[in-house]
Amino acid sequence: MTPNSERDKQDVAEVISAFFEAGKNKDLASLAEFHVGPSCFTKFDENPPYTRQNSEQAFVHEQAAFANISDYHYQIDDLRVDLIGEAAVCTFYLTYGGIFVNDYSFEGSPVESRVRATMVLLRDKNRWKIAHEHFSRFPGWTADDSKK
Repeated sequence: MTPNSERDKQDVAEVISAFFEAGKNKDLASLAEFHVGPSCFTKFDENPPYTRQNSEQAFVHEQAAFANISDYHYQIDDLRVDLIGEAAVCTFYLTYGGIFVNDYSFEGSPVESRVRATMVLLRDKNRWKIAHEHFSRFPGWTADDSKK
């Protein structure tokens, strides 16, 4: 492994963390900047809609999700970054939670989930950008599992 590939892996890991930090910090306008252009981006999510999303759809749903959750916290576990030319295939486990706030009723309900995640990033003008995201819930996982 070359020193550059180790640096690239570190850069990719930092982009993934920065994406979730932007959501946590409610920096919603910056979320779209993490994605490649609309002609190349796709996403499958653990939450509706369950159809393939393009960049515009994903941006709208990501903004709504992060805007309506307070006390958001997340943990990325077992991140693996595989470099293939100018692409990085990343797999990891994501545990996240917070309080989902319904703005109409001013009520909140706890949200906790653990998902298997895949992100594909492409190098775009010396920056890594997300080209694909896929999140799928762990079958049978409950929030109590995270306390063990």
